[in-house]
Amino acid sequence: MKILIVAVILLSALLLVSPLFLQATVGTGGYVVTPGSGIPAGVKATDAAAVSFWDLPLWIQVAGALDGILIAIGLMNAAPFVIGKIQNVLDNRNRLNIFNYVANNPGCTPSEISTRQNMKNGTVKYHVQMLESQGKIILKRMGKYTRIFNTSKANTEQEKTVLAYIKNDTSRNILWAILEEPGVTNQRLSERFGLDKSSVHWHIERFLNDNLVTFEQDGRFKKYYVEPTVSKLLSNI
Repeated sequence: MKILIVAVILLSALLLVSPLFLQATVGTGGYVVTPGSGIPAGVKATDAAAVSFWDLPLWIQVAGALDGILIAIGLMNAAPFVIGKIQNVLDNRNRLNIFNYVANNPGCTPSEISTRQNMKNGTVKYHVQMLESQGKIILKRMGKYTRIFNTSKANTEQEKTVLAYIKNDTSRNILWAILEEPGVTNQRLSERFGLDKSSVHWHIERFLNDNLVTFEQDGRFKKYYVEPTVSKLLSNI
């Protein structure tokens, strides 16, 4: 009802001021009526009288003006909803807590958030989807886990990979050991952490596939080194 009243008021105002506006912008012409057939000999179509918008029947003028007003009303009604949806996405306390946790723990997983924030998995999933839809976070599938990152941090792909690996204790320890002891071997890492060589090999193969480490062949041994760019990232964490 309120929208209808506003529409009527705006329409009335438009009908009062539009003659002055159109006279200044459109002039006397702009709408030409020409005969459809049977033009007398010697008479050109351009000889027809020019008809302005205000010479048209009133109902056509009203219909055209009302269309414009209704479109404008629709846009005005939709704009606050869209803007409010974007601005208010962090108004929810749980959603804000998740957003802040991701900002402080890039590469975290939904299950980690659920445990650390004491939320149900379904609640975390819902709010993560809302944050992702509004561009607040991004989700990246890495191995069997879905990692979450804050879009405002602007992490590179390599940074995301490193951050994801150091979330795992074993991966982090092995990566740091290679950084601290360049040229370390699989056997040395196995002895240092009390892990099977096959387990160490599995982690290192993942590092190699993601270009985090390189190796040099020394006889039957491989000596491992952290890539320079990765070393720099690790030193800043």
